[in-house]
Amino acid sequence: MTQITDNKAAWLPFEKAPSMEIGPGPTPNPAENEVVIKVAYAAVNPTDWIMQDQPYAHPQYPFIIGVDVSGTIAQLGSAVTRFEIGQRVIGHCDSLLTLKATNAGFQHYTTCREILVSEVPNSVPLANAAVLPLAIDTASTGLFKHLKLPFPSVDPKPTGRTILIWGGSSSVGSTAIQLALAAGLTVATTAGAHNKAYVKELGATHVFDHKAPNVIQDISKVLKTGDVVFDAIAVESSQKACATILHNIGGGKLPVVLWPLPTEYDDVEFAFVNGLDPGLVDLDIGDAVWRKFLPQALAAGRFQAKPDPEVLEGGLEKVQEGIDILRKGVSAKKIVIEIAKHD
Repeated sequence: MTQITDNKAAWLPFEKAPSMEIGPGPTPNPAENEVVIKVAYAAVNPTDWIMQDQPYAHPQYPFIIGVDVSGTIAQLGSAVTRFEIGQRVIGHCDSLLTLKATNAGFQHYTTCREILVSEVPNSVPLANAAVLPLAIDTASTGLFKHLKLPFPSVDPKPTGRTILIWGGSSSVGSTAIQLALAAGLTVATTAGAHNKAYVKELGATHVFDHKAPNVIQDISKVLKTGDVVFDAIAVESSQKACATILHNIGGGKLPVVLWPLPTEYDDVEFAFVNGLDPGLVDLDIGDAVWRKFLPQALAAGRFQAKPDPEVLEGGLEKVQEGIDILRKGVSAKKIVIEIAKHD
């Protein structure tokens, strides 16, 4: 294997550093079950600005962040057989749990676990595909680990159940809607009035304005005992609303994408969603979603790379600008950095 010696990265020089520094990146050395991706695009997620402002993981600094990448395969670990050099892929980087700088997204070459990598067909631009990885794993953990839904299929069998996904126009919500449909459920979701058509296009049957005064009562009318709820926003107001709705239909487990807050309902059990579980803990989920469903669904046009990217061109120097934009908040889009010019 030819060693890659020209890597560059956007580094956080010290804890809570206000801006990144561009410099030589770590030399990739993939384990047997990893691949090295030449990064074309990297998406920005809330976890990036949180890791910059109030880090919850404690790596050795300087450190690289970034979790969502698209690009082409540059190196293969010795046990990897389902990819080849030059193949177009997306990958979910695991550096926030492994604390390996080599496995972070904001660099020219990143290392990913094979189980969290999927081929991308030529019909899907790499800039669009970059929005997916973390959202796929966060949604998958909530749906298939905590709610124990059937694994997704391009030809799902209807289950007769409905899921409420609170925050359908968010990145995780957009993916959760599509995965829930692929698991055979009917989808109800919340979205602002300006995003109603967007979530309908993703496949939601019932759409509710989360700001409507009677939203909890209105949603409760379309759900029944045995239906499920997933909070893809997980701020205090959404956790309270989702817990009330779940209580109204008999209680159960409620996956949330941020830390759970106390609830007044004994029959509602909050479950924090860890987006790396499908690659580190629940390998059956990673296998079902990344190896089996996703390549097939993307190639068949049965899974959309949503929300649309807002691309910042200019390479690693634009990473900090992208993080600063997301910190202020975006709606029904995702900030994506063009890391390197790609075909």
